[in-house]
Amino acid sequence: MVNLKQSVKSLTAKPEPPPGLILVIPCHDEPDLLTTLASLVACEKPGCLVQVRVVINASLKASEEVKARNQQTLLAAQQWVDAHPREDLRFLFENHDDLPPKHAGVGLARKIGMDAAAHHYQDVGYPQGPILCLDADCTVATNYLRCLKDHFHHHPKTPGCSIHYEHPLKGLAPAHRLGIAAYELYLRYYRQGLVLAGHPSAFHTVGSSMAVRADVYLRQGGMNRRKAGEDFYFLQKIMALGGFTQVTNTTVFPSPRRSLRVPFGTGRAMEEWLAAEATTRMSYDPQVFRDLRDFFRLSPRLYRDSIEPDSLALRQFLAQAGLEPALQRIRANTTSQESFQKKFFHWFNLFLILKYIHWATDHHYPKIPLEEGVSSLWGWMGQPQPEEPGGDVEGWLATFRRFEVGQGVNVSR
Repeated sequence: MVNLKQSVKSLTAKPEPPPGLILVIPCHDEPDLLTTLASLVACEKPGCLVQVRVVINASLKASEEVKARNQQTLLAAQQWVDAHPREDLRFLFENHDDLPPKHAGVGLARKIGMDAAAHHYQDVGYPQGPILCLDADCTVATNYLRCLKDHFHHHPKTPGCSIHYEHPLKGLAPAHRLGIAAYELYLRYYRQGLVLAGHPSAFHTVGSSMAVRADVYLRQGGMNRRKAGEDFYFLQKIMALGGFTQVTNTTVFPSPRRSLRVPFGTGRAMEEWLAAEATTRMSYDPQVFRDLRDFFRLSPRLYRDSIEPDSLALRQFLAQAGLEPALQRIRANTTSQESFQKKFFHWFNLFLILKYIHWATDHHYPKIPLEEGVSSLWGWMGQPQPEEPGGDVEGWLATFRRFEVGQGVNVSR
């Protein structure tokens, strides 16, 4: 028998508004997803509906134990969300425990969630909606959702952004604390080296603290299926479009835990650091960034002239990398210096920079202690040397964190 009251109610109820944000969280054999969910529920209201898509995943060949733990995570998360409802948050959980072994991993899990998010935005008539990426072992500042909503509203032309992050240090054992502080300092040192060099894509490429517009995501072919480094390769494409931004008024807190799940990244770095019982982190000589800076300053002249770098290391590397043929191709396909510059940096992208740095480290500039490199770079940036205890790893990390927050919203060219 039809319940007339329920029928009338369903006909008169207002349809749910489209989401203003969609957040994608890959989750594989994750013991602490509830902490991440609680962090989101504790956020300030962003003034829009937020859809949170959790992609619980495993390879088809994963052990039955892993699949069972994933199933337990799914049930626990659904129960927790039911017990902690919020009108402006919609949690969607999906369990993929049969991913092809060749591609199963964080890249494919992100892709599943981001593809679904992008198509949902299309279906509800908001094709440029923001897709936020987080990991299942992160927490966020309480203003996270509100700040990201405001950021995309106030920067309607930005294709995507990188979000300020800080690894928690409190409560860690001394060796672990030193390791994660050194690792994050290295990431900030590398990024500021790119800023010094003047590269237009000098942004962090951290998968748990990035966001992209759905229409841009689709036009650029979506997320790749890499098992690690998927964020680095994906963001290169988005940054190259220009207008990419850095959000510094909120914070993501990635887990500092050790892990062997992926071949590189935070977890692997911590595992190797603690296994080696290291006390000093070695890093690249900052001269590699100054070499790039000196050459990039000449790049406008490359539109008409062939100019070799002053640096022997860079000159040798670019000869192998095919600089001259690349310049000829770019010149043949551009009609203005502005267009040339954009295509030049599309060729001389973050991946080629990384290849140069590795090559130069092997052949010209051996690694040096991280603090030594940081101190030199800081001086080249025109900044006064901090007083002690600013010269140790944690002191330098605090200095670089403050500096990057103080830079505000950076926009790529």
